Amino acid sequence: MAKGFLDGYKTYDTSKGFGNARKWRQTFHQRMNKEEATAILKEQPQTPHEVLGVSTDATPDAIKKAFRQLIMQWHPDKNPDRKQEAEEMSRQIIAAYSLLTA
Repeated sequence: MAKGFLDGYKTYDTSKGFGNARKWRQTFHQRMNKEEATAILKEQPQTPHEVLGVSTDATPDAIKKAFRQLIMQWHPDKNPDRKQEAEEMSRQIIAAYSLLTA
C-alpha cells in the first residue's frame, strides 16, 4: 500500500520530543521508493532535473543543495495558505531527488 506524503510525519512518534535525526530520516525514507517516485513524476511533463532546477550533469552536491532549498521553500508548514499546492510540490521534489540519488 502506497503511503502519502505526510505519512512519514504521522508515523514518527514525537510524544517524547523529536528524537534523534537518524531515526527520523529512516522513517522518512521508508515511504518513497523508486516505483512511487516514478509514478509521481510520470504525471508531470518535467524531468527530475527540471523539477529540482539542475542541469543533467549536476554533481550530487548540487542536486542535494537544490533539493534542500526547494523543500524548505515548498514545505507545507511554510505555506499554510497554499497547503495543497505545497504538498504536491513537495511530493514532486522528493520524488525527483529520490530518483536522482538512487
